[in-house]
Amino acid sequence: MYRALLLTGVAGVGKSTVAAAAGSVLTTAGCVNAVVDADALAQFGPPPGRARFYDELKCANLAALWENFRAAGARFIVVAGTIDSLSLHKLYADSLAGCEVRLVGLTADDDTVRSRLRQRDTGAKLERHLRALQEHRRTPKTPVEHFTVTNDRTAIAVATEILVRAGWTDQRT
Repeated sequence: MYRALLLTGVAGVGKSTVAAAAGSVLTTAGCVNAVVDADALAQFGPPPGRARFYDELKCANLAALWENFRAAGARFIVVAGTIDSLSLHKLYADSLAGCEVRLVGLTADDDTVRSRLRQRDTGAKLERHLRALQEHRRTPKTPVEHFTVTNDRTAIAVATEILVRAGWTDQRT
């Protein structure tokens, strides 16, 4: 069986860091895996103007990567990305052919997220992410995650909790 974890949450919540930690935990356990930061799959511009262009590009590239990783022996894939709707969840899941897919929401308190954003972003990008954080907190959304985990410990501890809750512990196939 092939398995995929999709880690989602606001910018600055730690998706990429926790995904990398999950990959390390899986590797240490002997599980052949791949880790993908979905943002890296759509470094393309200028945008053609279609509403979901970047999401579609990320998923098309993810499908190609997953095919290659699977051919190389991967049984597990961990993907960090922002997935905020059922339709986008389906698009990502469809990109991971043959996988049992679990969507995990990462949360953190606003001060922690703001601090992380200020450490990594500047200018217009920082302002855009700070506005998105405010909007995210103001606008109730229908949850699309299978479960959520608070990113308030080391990345390895958070990743281990996710893997246990997803049922991925002690699994090499």
